[in-house]
Amino acid sequence: MPGQDTLMKVLTRSLSGGALDVLGVHGVELAEPFPTELPANTLRMDRVWRMTNQDLFHLEFQTKRESTLHRFLEYDARLANEHRVSIRTVVLYHASVTNAPAELDIGTALYRVENVFLSRLDGEQALNEVERHLRAGQWEPSDRIRLGLALNMRLENQEEAFERVRELIPQVPDETERDLVVSAILVLGDQGLTEEQRVQLRKELRKVSKLAEELYEEGRHEGLQEGIMKGRIEIARNMLRKGVAIEDIADTTGLSKQEIEDLMRKQSH
Repeated sequence: MPGQDTLMKVLTRSLSGGALDVLGVHGVELAEPFPTELPANTLRMDRVWRMTNQDLFHLEFQTKRESTLHRFLEYDARLANEHRVSIRTVVLYHASVTNAPAELDIGTALYRVENVFLSRLDGEQALNEVERHLRAGQWEPSDRIRLGLALNMRLENQEEAFERVRELIPQVPDETERDLVVSAILVLGDQGLTEEQRVQLRKELRKVSKLAEELYEEGRHEGLQEGIMKGRIEIARNMLRKGVAIEDIADTTGLSKQEIEDLMRKQSH
């Protein structure tokens, strides 16, 4: 999807430059998003990037405890076999998760991941730090993560924190930095929200971020195009049932003869 491609490119910058230091994940400099469709299977990872040192950075966001690492091991083994590079895997856990395995011993190999538990980070404190930096004009890369993930950290009052996030995002002084914060929120930071909060936050983001507005327009356009295509297909089906010639159906609907013939075969089954 074009929107996802754009989002991942922006997130590449958002997570670099020491932004992840606040989570205890150091030395991450991402170069470009990496395909996560693995050959020979439909397995899909959350996010993978090629780093500037050519190794791969694999990030998983979990709202529930991963009881076994076999799934991640399979992902990484396939990546390693396909691309022959080193892989660094970080599993980011929502505040509702307080522990999870970091190693898996399969006898012939020992597999390790880096777990980051947002339950160990104080969301209110993170927002206080962001607010202090904004007032002092000392915005730093880690503030993207503080603001982007605060709602997934440990919170005394989630609703109050939600309102603070909404108030702080427009105060990020640089338009580019706002987009970097938005990318972190859209990919990771809204995981723990209610559906109502998610809709509300995304609506607010469109007011202050070109990225959010572009993604919204792309999604709306794709939905519109999908609706138009469904309408054309339905018209073609009706015309086929009435015995209208394929050439005439093609002229009326704009579908190709091949598409109409495929519909005809499906209807005959």
